[in-house]
Amino acid sequence: MSDVQRLKEQLHQVSAEAKQAAGGLAGFKLRFIQHSAQVESLIAGTATGVDRDISEILDAAGKAVEQAAEALEIASAGCKSYADQI
Repeated sequence: MSDVQRLKEQLHQVSAEAKQAAGGLAGFKLRFIQHSAQVESLIAGTATGVDRDISEILDAAGKAVEQAAEALEIASAGCKSYADQI
């Protein structure tokens, strides 16, 4: 098997695994948002700074998960596209 063929196979494998991981993160994000919303509703209206901090932490984590899933989708598409061109 040539180096080019091995490269193509590796790129397709990375693409598939990145897509699968992105899907897993998307499912996690939905569950995370639900749990975060429940936490935020339970602490809503409280006046402590810690409550606001937790809310901000949960929001930031949710955004980071979303960005990671998007980055994996982009990586998956890029790897597949490159593999298909070589």
